Amino acid sequence: MTHDEHRLMVFMFTKQVTIFRALLEALKARGVLEPDDLMAYESLVGSQKELTSDLFESVAEQYTEFAKLLGLGNQLPPLGTK
Repeated sequence: MTHDEHRLMVFMFTKQVTIFRALLEALKARGVLEPDDLMAYESLVGSQKELTSDLFESVAEQYTEFAKLLGLGNQLPPLGTK
């Protein structure tokens, strides 16, 4: 897998988490979840760009850890946003 393919996968997982958080907000709006259950979502709405970057870094770290567990750690390019 190329460096760009790894980055694409991390971006895809980041988008998936963002969509999941939107679903949680919809459940909250319908009264399925209590407002204080999703305090982190309010932060996401207020600072989408910052959290997306933080979220990307978090997912990249998790991806790297999974790759190491699979014995692929030495084959990965750097995945950070920097």
